[in-house]
Amino acid sequence: MQNSSCILVTEREYRKSLDVFESATGFDILSAPFEEQALADAVISKKCRAVIVGVDKYSGPLYESLGKTGGENGAIIARYGVGHDGINKQLAEQHNIVVTNTPGVLDDSVAEHTVWLIGALAKQIASHDRNMKSRQWEPAIGMQVYGKTLLIVGCGNIGRKVARIAGFGFGMNVIGYDLISTDAQKMKDEFGISMMTTSLDDVISQADIVSIHLPAIESTRHFVSTHFLSRMSPDAMMINTSRGSIVDENALYEAIKNNDIAGAALDVYDQEPYVPVDPKRDLRTLPQAVLTPHVGSSTTRACEKMAMCCLLNIKDFFNNKLDNCVIVS
Repeated sequence: MQNSSCILVTEREYRKSLDVFESATGFDILSAPFEEQALADAVISKKCRAVIVGVDKYSGPLYESLGKTGGENGAIIARYGVGHDGINKQLAEQHNIVVTNTPGVLDDSVAEHTVWLIGALAKQIASHDRNMKSRQWEPAIGMQVYGKTLLIVGCGNIGRKVARIAGFGFGMNVIGYDLISTDAQKMKDEFGISMMTTSLDDVISQADIVSIHLPAIESTRHFVSTHFLSRMSPDAMMINTSRGSIVDENALYEAIKNNDIAGAALDVYDQEPYVPVDPKRDLRTLPQAVLTPHVGSSTTRACEKMAMCCLLNIKDFFNNKLDNCVIVS
């Protein structure tokens, strides 16, 4: 027996958008555990065909449970966010489960967070804050970003928004790298990108700051490698607000520790909550590393929009009229 009014929302996502979920009508929306087996058990007990999940990885029981409750009519996993590497699309397809995400709704928030991280590195905000709170007065010289070169690696929506803020707002020289050729004049006029290239080797050594905006796919795993980092200037800094798998964290640790690059700021990690891949290479021990706990999209407005988009996707699924948010159908 199916319950088409039930939506289970993993507890962290439920808390982030409490007002939206509690005020929504037409559905029985319940908070549920994010751990896979517990979530899968809740799907069965509530006879639920729809779940909203965050960044956690799901590898088995959830798909089996939704396959049972969905049956021939199918079920839906609505990803609260954009990245969907935590969802096993093959298993979803095998169990007649549609997977959706929320493209576009968090772009501004992540772009802003990227810019704040650039500023934190350039002005050494984190170390100054630590020193002041430990009663130490140790002024250090920072970087003026005006006139500096920012390399955007991946010029999708978020990368372009970062470029616009940096180019038009801070007067930075912005270079864009992407495998897909784009209209260079449009990128300059609309987003402040002075130069577009499909060759990373031609530009990476010129950058004072490198900002990563790539999707998590097989070809981008550890894209930021020892080789990548070796091509950066020793005075350059790197930002990653995209996906954790894109950066080889051990290679990054060594590059920072050995002063091969000046520093890095991360909001995403190979494993979340963050656990170092190698306990001897813990990024938290490096003063030149600024770390935030995957909060780039965690703003009141973005969370509200993500929740609303998830609910719309589920409503459309039940009405057989899903739009282009579908990842697997």
